[in-house]
Amino acid sequence: MPLHIQERNIRDIVILDLYGNLDFNTSPELKVRLDSHIKFGHQKIIINLASVDFIDSTGVGSLMYALKLLDSTMGDIKIIGLSPQNQNVFTVLELDRVFSIMNSETQAISSFLEDDATLH
Repeated sequence: MPLHIQERNIRDIVILDLYGNLDFNTSPELKVRLDSHIKFGHQKIIINLASVDFIDSTGVGSLMYALKLLDSTMGDIKIIGLSPQNQNVFTVLELDRVFSIMNSETQAISSFLEDDATLH
């Protein structure tokens, strides 16, 4: 199944809603999109995986790549919408210790706004 990425912005937060599979065939598309956002200075990214049916290690790798790029800019990625199956992938790979996994979009946005408040 192909990957479709819908993009939204709330303030300076980029929200990417993913649909389909995030795997060997589709992860390069996400990687390019994330790379572009980060190079243009976006530091707050929410990835919504609620409509992602399947994630493999290559898909996770594209998320890790972006997180590594953001690390040098003090940015972050928040993951939302994990199905139990996809949550299991993150847990088994111990990525739940690496990524900020949130219960909702509202929680992820609030988390970024709280981070802003503590920086000033």
